Amino acid sequence: MIQNFKFALRQLLKAPGFTATAVLTLALAIGVNSAIFALINGVVLHPIVPLRPQEVVNVYNCRQNANHDYRAFSYNEFRALQQNGSDLFVDMAGLEFAVAGIGRNHEMRRSFVFLTSENYFSLMGAQPFRGRFYNAEECRPNANIAVVVASYGFWKRHGGRNDFVGSTLQINGQPYTVIGISPKGFCGASALIAPDIWLPLGVRSQLGSTLDDSESMRDLNSPKVYALNLVGRMRPGVTIESAKSRLPVISQRFNSMQVDGAEFQREVQVHAPSRFDLSTSPPDSEPITLIATLLMAMAGAVLLIACLNLANMLLARGTTRAKEIALRLALGASRWQIIKQLLAEGLLLAICGGVVGLVLSVWCNNLLLNSLAALLNNINFSFILDLRPNLPILGVTFLFCLLATVLFSLGPALKATRADLVNDLKQQVGEPARIGRLSRFFAPRHISVMSQIALSLMLLFAAGLFFRGALKAAGLNPGFVAAGDLVTEMDFSLLKKEPSDVRREVFNIVQRVRELPGVKAVGVGTMLPYGNFGNSRRIMSTRSTLSNDPKAPDPGATGLFTATTPGYFDAIGVKILRGRDFTQAECEDKNGRRVTILDAEMAKKLFPGEEAIGQHVRYTIPPADGSPNDLEVVGVVNTHRHDVQNDTPLTRLFVPLAQGYGGNVFLHVRLNTQQRQAVAGMIPTLRSALRDIDPDLPVIGMAPFTDLLEKSVSLWIVKLGALLFGAFGGIALLLAVVGVYGVKAYAVACRTREIGIRMALGARRQDVFSLIMRQGAMQTALAVTVGILLSLAAGRILAQILYDVSPSDPFALFASSLMLAVAALLACFLPARRATYVNPITALRTE
Repeated sequence: MIQNFKFALRQLLKAPGFTATAVLTLALAIGVNSAIFALINGVVLHPIVPLRPQEVVNVYNCRQNANHDYRAFSYNEFRALQQNGSDLFVDMAGLEFAVAGIGRNHEMRRSFVFLTSENYFSLMGAQPFRGRFYNAEECRPNANIAVVVASYGFWKRHGGRNDFVGSTLQINGQPYTVIGISPKGFCGASALIAPDIWLPLGVRSQLGSTLDDSESMRDLNSPKVYALNLVGRMRPGVTIESAKSRLPVISQRFNSMQVDGAEFQREVQVHAPSRFDLSTSPPDSEPITLIATLLMAMAGAVLLIACLNLANMLLARGTTRAKEIALRLALGASRWQIIKQLLAEGLLLAICGGVVGLVLSVWCNNLLLNSLAALLNNINFSFILDLRPNLPILGVTFLFCLLATVLFSLGPALKATRADLVNDLKQQVGEPARIGRLSRFFAPRHISVMSQIALSLMLLFAAGLFFRGALKAAGLNPGFVAAGDLVTEMDFSLLKKEPSDVRREVFNIVQRVRELPGVKAVGVGTMLPYGNFGNSRRIMSTRSTLSNDPKAPDPGATGLFTATTPGYFDAIGVKILRGRDFTQAECEDKNGRRVTILDAEMAKKLFPGEEAIGQHVRYTIPPADGSPNDLEVVGVVNTHRHDVQNDTPLTRLFVPLAQGYGGNVFLHVRLNTQQRQAVAGMIPTLRSALRDIDPDLPVIGMAPFTDLLEKSVSLWIVKLGALLFGAFGGIALLLAVVGVYGVKAYAVACRTREIGIRMALGARRQDVFSLIMRQGAMQTALAVTVGILLSLAAGRILAQILYDVSPSDPFALFASSLMLAVAALLACFLPARRATYVNPITALRTE
């Protein structure tokens, strides 16, 4: 075997052009497959729970109605379920997602934080990398023992010091002692990111959080503070399906502990942990599995195209080596020895291509991670998605190399060793066999090229569908005017200030900024359209009543919830269609008259055929702090989107800032110009003005709204799909064109003598040209026809993940078919043109 590889290396070094082309072809194909597998392995296959992940589930509770309104658990509910659910669960832990400011004064950075119960780490099977995790006493509600566990990524970003455990971190302006470091790559709730720090539940009352919109309900002992997400470890041998039969009993116990009969009956559910979604409701994981399958299938198609391409190259190379192989067989070599030798050459090519492809995959995945990090740069966190080559990735890449070797080497090797010794030793190199037109049309190398064209068309069509979706998403009318709006994000939950003092400061900021030159309108809102965080409420008309029927849906509609100041709608470019804006008094007085503004879609749903102004609405789940649950509609604004996805609610409700303050606010400054450069040029002026108002303002970021739209996660995902499938289509197109050109050039070279004879007998140059082009055009037409059928089938499969595009979009189908047909015919044109310059005398004299 070693001798085979040594001889293979010498043979490949003798043909550097062929070797370089083959290695680059395989590098592209294997690199794509390695990169996609690394992504799928890190995101889908790698378990997020270190110890027996099949036993761990997320626990949810919802109302027993058609809407299935989910909510988080209170601390008392968590402890009761932990004690009374032992027939199903071995252990149960609680956690809450939050953000906190880490660092001193102007060095403070907002970071992602988990608050957990003391048993969260042990339930997950995690052991501290250094130090220890917090205990039950430190997690007791309102214990306020200032200890923190740092994530492995946070520790590494801070130098990886040996004395880090025992040091002090400033968190929201208060000192916390680092007692431990979590293990590398651990989160337990996400496959992508981990919090920078872990805090015990006992410090919740003094922390504050952007992700919590209540300014008064901070005490975990309060029965109506629904703040915790629950995760449980089921008993060994229990599956999610078998657990469902035991859940009704647990639901009965859960309902018996409800503090308010108006809550209606609730049921407890268990679901497999989400790999991405941090929510109080169970996510839909099917699209993730589907996307991973489709990506791997498309990458596999690229590998198949590359192998067909390379198989053609080896068939041509085998023809030129026919005398060599025939001579070796004549001297006593067995057919199996020759096949082993040719397979060794193929494996050596595949391994070289795999090594280069692995480097390409690492580079591409690093670009992807950097893009994702830039997208989420308004909050610090630790990346746990590791796409670097590890044993599984290296092993699968080697399998791709073996698969490629079999696909592109075995067929040509078998054909090359099926030799007619006498004929091959006499025949000159490259002389074609005397075969008929049909046999020549469907020769193996031509079938291979037609297969490449058909598969490439399928990939190009898929790319076209995603590009069409990305263009539609980018050109979507959001319903507001982003151009000319300068957005500043401030997070007052990072400061230890009373909410009333913060609101006064916000109003002061609005007033002072409004006086700046070039400013047209100023407003503040608690949620950013197209932002990465959302908040929703379900409201109904006060004339409607909630049904006691568990199967009956709640009346009303769910809408995105935003608290605003006067001038907010003018600042973001949303029109007040009817009614009025909030007054300054309504926005300042937390205990004032309850009023709301709806968007047109919400008003239409709640009051079809009626005027919404003057009507009264209420929340289907009353406010936990006991505030009045009757809001008068004082205005209706035009409908505007929150992101590009159509499954996001398009309905909205707005309340005065004092009645929905949550710490995190967005200052919108509408300028007299919509030019991006002018808006960006206003940043130093605005930053200076804010610094003059208060040097310690917790400014998180400042950017033109148009720039923030481009950082929308949903828009980024649509564009990423277009980029990935576009890369597949581009590589496939390149390989197909190279394959067509190579086969046609080889065919012309093999038919040199035939062409010479034709021209000697009177054939004109245009006759020779049409002979080659006609065959190429017919083969291209047949391949494109098959490719269209494959494309329509692929479109039906892709339909679930396409954005607002028909799976049989005629424009994408026509454009991809035309592009591939033109490219294939152009690849045929050059060899056909070269054939017209064959000199009959030279061709007939060729030995």
